[in-house]
Amino acid sequence: MGTISSSTMKLWGTVYKVTSDRTNYDKFYIYGNFQWLKSPFYELVDKMTFGFPSSAGFFLPTSNGKVTQHQHRYSQNPQGNGNWIDYAIDYSPSDWEPNAGVAGEFDLRSSTEFTLHKGYMGQYVYVPTKNNGTINIKIEYGHQLYIGEPSVSVFPAGLSITPSKSVDTASYALTLSY
Repeated sequence: MGTISSSTMKLWGTVYKVTSDRTNYDKFYIYGNFQWLKSPFYELVDKMTFGFPSSAGFFLPTSNGKVTQHQHRYSQNPQGNGNWIDYAIDYSPSDWEPNAGVAGEFDLRSSTEFTLHKGYMGQYVYVPTKNNGTINIKIEYGHQLYIGEPSVSVFPAGLSITPSKSVDTASYALTLSY
């Protein structure tokens, strides 16, 4: 499994507390961003994950059997000249695991050798107000090198890109005290 160089792609993110709409629960917003600085050789379906330990007590909001309060979006710059095309926002995660995290899927569209790609993902999570601690949240990006798309799995520390010889990854660490 290869590592995506920081000179090829930039990955960053943040997490912060927001006003909760549920009594006796704190609410946090996790946000991650990626931007390719050079056009990748393969332009297939990539994924981004937010992973956190289940021991923290964080949970995903749901409604009608689906994870809610989620969004991810992909944008493309076909000529590499600063003119970005924003595609539709997806309000459902591509993958999710209870108390462990979510993933978003980004279909990199090919155009020219100068094509650049960027995207973001955001997810609200809740935790009972009585819970407290300090945790790490891992933002991970998986870039598929051959046919298919990166898969995700649950490791002891939350949802993550599944290691593979055909996937390059980048990760970004956050620390949250709550």
